[in-house]
Amino acid sequence: MIKRNKKVLLACAPLILAGLLGACSSSSGPASENPSVKESRADSISEETVQGNPEMTETETTAAEGMRTVETDKGPVEIPVNPQVIVSDYYLGEFLAVDVKPVIASPYSLSNPFLEGKTDGIEELNTVSAETSLEMIVAQEPDLIVTITEADYEKYAEIAPTVYIQDGKRSDEDLFRYIADLVGKGDEAEVYITDFNKRVMDVKEEIQGIVGERTVSIVEVWPQQIYTMGSHFARGGSILYDMWELKAPEKVQTEMVDADTSYEVVSLEALPEYTGDFILYGILADTDSSFVEDSALWNSLDAVKEGRLLPYEQVAFMHRDPITLNAQLDIFVEFFRGFEGKE
Repeated sequence: MIKRNKKVLLACAPLILAGLLGACSSSSGPASENPSVKESRADSISEETVQGNPEMTETETTAAEGMRTVETDKGPVEIPVNPQVIVSDYYLGEFLAVDVKPVIASPYSLSNPFLEGKTDGIEELNTVSAETSLEMIVAQEPDLIVTITEADYEKYAEIAPTVYIQDGKRSDEDLFRYIADLVGKGDEAEVYITDFNKRVMDVKEEIQGIVGERTVSIVEVWPQQIYTMGSHFARGGSILYDMWELKAPEKVQTEMVDADTSYEVVSLEALPEYTGDFILYGILADTDSSFVEDSALWNSLDAVKEGRLLPYEQVAFMHRDPITLNAQLDIFVEFFRGFEGKE
């Protein structure tokens, strides 16, 4: 896994430099309503024509079903009513959660171990250069491209109808709804969301009882840097702070839960102000974390001394798709139940 993570990070270096951390953020505002969708049937081929010709191919059927206009973060875009060949450079888990499999996905998305067993047949986007990526996409002849990368929008739009989704603009739920709607899977998304919310809320009282007045924090180590996060930056923060309403250390609560700050880089010396009674702890692949773990300060923290530390696989927890959130929920429940009855 370490070797693959290194490969993924190298392949995605441009994305990291452009703000990979930001690609994990979510909207902290109220849930926005679903985008308005205007459907239009192709005038030249009627629905009766499709039904009367069972030998039509999937591509021909899609054309016959026509196009519709969706509101996107780049304005109105016409997309197929029933897209069949989809490329996405980021939003993979959202598609897989409603049983839609893109033909191409980014190395970043495919690196998520929580998606293991669900990605067979999906090609990894060749990110050696912009030219190789575009050539690979063109060869697949997609009828829909969904991208998080604004800089590539114009190039993608010349290949196929392209939907640009601005990162962090929508809550996790509304992002899932939006993507599911693009492929006509809105009802399936609602079922998924309802089931997930029920699972979270069914154990809320139990988890609150175990944690009590103690605080929960998220700490992540990158090369010579320490990040702390709240509810807006993946890592399961939306479950911990928004849905379960667990408390973070005061500085995290004020800035990264109650306010809109996604994360902060802190010094080792300042870490006690940002760490709580429980610590979720991740390390970027191939990072030497000894500058934290070997320090007297880190080992003096109550959470570390008392074993209230949950190590997580950073490459998995930086995602926030529905499948990942469900997996994180299971991990959190098991972790906190290990402290039931313990002070």
